[in-house]
Amino acid sequence: MIERSVQKQRWISLALFIIMVCACTPLFAGGRNAGRSIKAKWLDEPPVIDGALSEGVWQKAEIATNFFRAEGARGVPATLNTKAMVLYDANTLYVGVYCDEPNMNALRETQTRRDAPVWQDDMVQVLLDTYHDQRNCYVLAVNTLGTQMDAKIGNESNFDQAWDAKWDAKVKKNGNHWTAEMAIPFSELRFNPQTTTWGINFARSHPMEGTRYSWSDMGDDFSRVSAFGELANLDFSKVNTDRKIGILPYVTQRAVENEPSNTSTGVDLAIPFSTNITTNLTFNPDFSQLESDSTRINVSSNQELYLPERRPFFREGADLFELPLDLFYTRRVQEIDYGVKSTGKVGDYNFALIDTYGTMVDRYDDDQKKQANLFAARVNRNIGERTVIGVMGIQKHQSDRDVTLLSLDGRFPLHRNLTARSQYVMDWIDGEMHGAYHASMGWRHESGWGADVRVEEIQDGFRPNETGLEDEAFRKTFGRVRYRHQFDKGSLIRGFHASGYHLYKVNGQNLLWARRVGLSGGVDIGKFNLYTFGGTGVRREDGALYDRQYIGSDISYRPKWGRLSLFNRFGPRQNKFSRFTRISADVNLFGKLTFNMNASNFFWRENQNTFIVGVNVNYQFMRQMGWRIFVERIDERLENEVKYNFNSVFDYAFTPESRVFLVFADGTDGNRAVFTKMSYLFESDLLF
Repeated sequence: MIERSVQKQRWISLALFIIMVCACTPLFAGGRNAGRSIKAKWLDEPPVIDGALSEGVWQKAEIATNFFRAEGARGVPATLNTKAMVLYDANTLYVGVYCDEPNMNALRETQTRRDAPVWQDDMVQVLLDTYHDQRNCYVLAVNTLGTQMDAKIGNESNFDQAWDAKWDAKVKKNGNHWTAEMAIPFSELRFNPQTTTWGINFARSHPMEGTRYSWSDMGDDFSRVSAFGELANLDFSKVNTDRKIGILPYVTQRAVENEPSNTSTGVDLAIPFSTNITTNLTFNPDFSQLESDSTRINVSSNQELYLPERRPFFREGADLFELPLDLFYTRRVQEIDYGVKSTGKVGDYNFALIDTYGTMVDRYDDDQKKQANLFAARVNRNIGERTVIGVMGIQKHQSDRDVTLLSLDGRFPLHRNLTARSQYVMDWIDGEMHGAYHASMGWRHESGWGADVRVEEIQDGFRPNETGLEDEAFRKTFGRVRYRHQFDKGSLIRGFHASGYHLYKVNGQNLLWARRVGLSGGVDIGKFNLYTFGGTGVRREDGALYDRQYIGSDISYRPKWGRLSLFNRFGPRQNKFSRFTRISADVNLFGKLTFNMNASNFFWRENQNTFIVGVNVNYQFMRQMGWRIFVERIDERLENEVKYNFNSVFDYAFTPESRVFLVFADGTDGNRAVFTKMSYLFESDLLF
């Protein structure tokens, strides 16, 4: 027991040592693109947002051109001409993009719903580092169908697509080129009005050619905010920086078979005290999940699956809570009576404070729902040009238990291509204290080589599943080396990649849990992507170690109208044959109708044989209005049990927050239900 305690202290000391070494290491420059700068031009009259770029004001704008290829080695010029321009007036930032396209019939157009992965299509995006801190930015993109996507990048690593903004974009197609216009209200962005320069980058995807373009020469790492160019000549003395109170009431009506009907109302308030601080209040919010979480088979374990957060109250500032150890899983909060949240940036400090009272899932009491107060606070500080250190505290109070958690973390770019991350966590439950830590190093070179090394430990007794994802005690080391190469345009083989890894993991009793070595590789040939992988090792299951070998492949075909894929993985598990197979198809018709079909089978002799078929159909009448139907059949063949899920969702969006929903749901586990929801965002005349 003493030896085990000493070993733990050694691992903890190692993590703390890495933190101190990284903190004392000189902070290298972020590597901005010297000379990459564009001036924003002031407008007295706003342009018409029709996608055409035909108005004279665009001809007077300064042009960002000479894009680079965004794969492989840096410094490779883009094949097709792309030009970007920026204008602004008292209320709005305008972005115009011109894209040469010699084969307009080859445009890939598959995504029709807002916030879909438009990067799989022909699209353009602008990335705005509004604080010019070389770490964080907004991402706004539109494909050639006019489908919009917005997101945030935090600390050059976290991609948060939960963020939504009210902005406009239009696209115009011509004989040998297409153009896009974006109108982004300043009121949707957080920034420092005392600055005159933002960080900025423009990017374009050209999937049928199998490449992407970027104005900043940053290789294939679009999240590297420190490599952005600059948007200069901004004069915020001319800009309306006042903010209005947002009032978002809602009303819902639920009619469930064999149950009385239920009507609910609530309201959210957004109070922006300045251009960089916002406070949100919510009373009896509606947390309905109107988009179904697709069924997933967890092949390797029985641990809880992560499901993304879509609820508006938790979205603002959510990127600050994304850490190497997942400690704040908001989907555990089922219902709340009230909540308050404040997020923003003051000087070099970013912060988010959340306090809610309501119902949470108790993972240590048969997943019962219990009344609890949950408080979470997160603060990080920017140091130098790219370093970030932070602290997070979480306190959960319920009648039978208090849980307190404190986390310290840091992200330390030691060089342009080398980044270290560290995190140390302590929790207090029933008077006992336990810890966990993470330490990692990542290297990524423009030649195509990369490597990752990671060490993690969760001590026996540490219970992250009180507030975060469930995991048992473990100590783990992981290492990976990879290589990627892209060929020049015109080559039949577009590129290839290969990687190898080693994993060693022990449990809380210091017994070997898993040891695995794996290799993988892939090649892109025209419209085909071929990927294969394999591994060998041992894994502890049901109290014993078993040899574990597996091989697999993923073959996909990506024409302009969608995607077809066949995935296979098989090998012995507990000395019994197992196989996981998935066939999927994504098809877009007429630019409005999309089909997604998945058929999956997990077979593990004498243990499990699950077959799932799901079909998702969406018809987008217009950008604001769509109708989605989802049907799923789950066949547990060993138990002769069949389940099904069905739902139909019609929605009309006045804005991302102002929407009407009509939902019909049915399934084996519940009665038929009809659900309607109406929410509308009002803006008060009271200004701050």
